[in-house]
Amino acid sequence: MENTSFLQRIIDLFFTPSKAFDGLVDGVSYKDWLYPLLIVAAGLVILPLFYRDISLDEGEYRLNKIIRSIENNADMSEEQKAAYLEKMYEGFDKVEDARDNPFAFRNMWGYFLLPVMLFVMTAFFAAILLLVGNFGMGGKVKFFQMFTMVMMTYLIGGNGFFMNMIPGIGTLELMVKTPMIIIKESTNLVLSPGLLFDEVDSFFQHFLNQLDIFRIWGMVVMGFGFARLYNKSTATGMMSVGFPWLILVSIGAALMKANSAAMGSLN
Repeated sequence: MENTSFLQRIIDLFFTPSKAFDGLVDGVSYKDWLYPLLIVAAGLVILPLFYRDISLDEGEYRLNKIIRSIENNADMSEEQKAAYLEKMYEGFDKVEDARDNPFAFRNMWGYFLLPVMLFVMTAFFAAILLLVGNFGMGGKVKFFQMFTMVMMTYLIGGNGFFMNMIPGIGTLELMVKTPMIIIKESTNLVLSPGLLFDEVDSFFQHFLNQLDIFRIWGMVVMGFGFARLYNKSTATGMMSVGFPWLILVSIGAALMKANSAAMGSLN
C-alpha cells in the first residue's frame, strides 16, 4: 500500500475518517505517533497561555471559597482550621508567584511534563482498546498502532479531566474554545448538555457535562480507526471504543461528584 503523508492523514482525519488510518494497518514508525503528540502537546502549552490570567484568577477564587468554608466550619477544631488555612495561604503565595514570575523554572516545569502526561494518558486508553481488540476479538494489532490511532484523534478533541484541564486537551477543541474562554472569562467551558443546567452537582449532570461535542467527535473518529485496524464494521468499531470510553466518563463523573460532596462538607 502506498504510504500516506502525515499532512494527508490529518486532512483525512477531519474530512474522511474512514481513510485516515489506512496507513496504520501495515505498521507505524515513531514519526507516526510522535508528530501528533508534539502538535497536541504544543497546543496544550501555547493556547492556555492566552487565558493564563483567567486561570490564575479562578485559582484565587477557589482558594478564597475554601478559606471561607474552613472558617465557617463548626465541626473543625481551631488547630485543624489553622493547619488547613496555612496550606491555603501557601497556595495564594504560589498563585501570586506564578503571576509575577511566569517564566521562572519553578512555574514552567509543569509545561515540560505535559508531553509525558499526554503520552501516559494516551497509552492508558490505547492499552484498554488493545485488551478489547486483541483479547476480546482475537486481533493482532500492536501497541504503537493503537497508540498512534488514539493520539491522532486528540488533534480533534479529548477529555482533559485526568490532566486537570477542564476545557479539554484536543487541539481543534482548544483552538475553538480559547476565544470563547477569553470572552466568557471562565475556563469552565464544555460544549455539552451540561449547558442546560444552572448548576452541575449530581452524578448524572456531571456525566452529561463531559459529553462535549469535540470529545464525541474524537470518539467517533476513533471508532473508524478501531474498525480499520481490526478490519471490522464501523458499528463494531464505534461500540468497541464507545463502551470503555463511557465507563471512563462515568468514573470521571463519580470523582467529580465525590469532590463536590467533599467541598460541600466543608461548608
